[in-house]
Amino acid sequence: MQSEEYLAVAQSLSTAELRALCDHDYEIATTLLPIQTVGVQGDCRSYSYVAALSTSERPIPWTTLERLARVIPRLLHNINRVVYVIGEAVEFPVSDITRTYLNDFNIAHLQWADRLANEVLNGLDEDQRRDPALEVCVNRIQQMPVVMVPIHFDRDPMERKVSTLRSYVLRPFITNDFMTGVAALPGRDIPEKSILEMARRIRARVPLTSRVMIDLTAKPPGTTEWE
Repeated sequence: MQSEEYLAVAQSLSTAELRALCDHDYEIATTLLPIQTVGVQGDCRSYSYVAALSTSERPIPWTTLERLARVIPRLLHNINRVVYVIGEAVEFPVSDITRTYLNDFNIAHLQWADRLANEVLNGLDEDQRRDPALEVCVNRIQQMPVVMVPIHFDRDPMERKVSTLRSYVLRPFITNDFMTGVAALPGRDIPEKSILEMARRIRARVPLTSRVMIDLTAKPPGTTEWE
């Protein structure tokens, strides 16, 4: 006997989609982030929540994550964007945000993260010299916004830690016209090594960084950039 929830999901997906989502034995955690971003529904802009996927499975199951990113907004209309949190699986829920203002301090941190990510995209090492271990992949994509979000992960609710850190989202994007497009998937469209190196440098060098994520959402339902 299948649950009502399973039957509702099964009716919304094709047999191939359902098989692809169920045909694995590893855990993928989902965390609903308490922020809303602009999305596209029909001809209208909408504000909906972000679902953050994470897993400790290695190698990272990018194909499964991409499928989930396609399916989740179709099933849950209050979600229009799906990201993957780089690193170990997220253990604790996120129920509040870090108070964040548009000021020189935060702008400088965002610019720093953007510069580090783009250095990797251009195949440079941390001294801005050509790194033969990194592919020059700037021409593989059309755009890669780097977004600061007021999310502080990895806080045990029992410890009642205040939200003080921020996270960053990488948005490598492939499109012909910016009206529609897809997220560049690590290991297929852009080297996984490059994405993981971007995350490593940002966490190591940008102060007050919690986690780094990559946006897996196509357009629609997400927009190219975040708002």
